[in-house]
Amino acid sequence: MERKNSSINIIKMLRLVMDAIRQNVVQEFEGINLTGPQGMLIGTLIHGGDMKISELSKKLGLSNSTVSGIVDRLEKKGIVERTRSNADRRVILVSVTSDFRKGAYKHFNKIEEKFENIINEATPEEINKIFEGLDILKKIMDKHNK
Repeated sequence: MERKNSSINIIKMLRLVMDAIRQNVVQEFEGINLTGPQGMLIGTLIHGGDMKISELSKKLGLSNSTVSGIVDRLEKKGIVERTRSNADRRVILVSVTSDFRKGAYKHFNKIEEKFENIINEATPEEINKIFEGLDILKKIMDKHNK
C-alpha cells in the first residue's frame, strides 16, 4: 500500500513542478501573445533548427496532430513557415520566420535567465540530488517503456 502511495505522490510532485515551470514560462510568452505550447515549440525550433512535425512532436511530447495544429496557428500569425527540404523534396520542415526570430531571442533569453536564477538559489549538493533523483526516475521509467 505504501508503494502505491509513493508512486502517486511522485506523479503529483512532478505535476506540481511542471505547473510551476509552466507558470514561469507562460508569463513570458504572454508578452509576445503566445500560448505556452506555442512558445515551447518556437523555443525548440530556435535552439534545434528547422524540424519536421514528427521531430517536434517527439521533442515536445505531443502528438503529431497537436503539433500540426499549433504550427498551423503560428503560420497564420507569420511566426513560423513550412518549407520543403532541399535534400528530400518530400520532407516538409518547420522554421521560425526571420522577422519573428529577431524579437524572440530577447524573450527566450529572459526565460533562460529566470530559470538560471531560480536554480542558482539551490546549493550544488541540492542540484546534484535533483539530477540523481531525476536520473533514477528516468532509468526506472525507461525499463518499462521498452
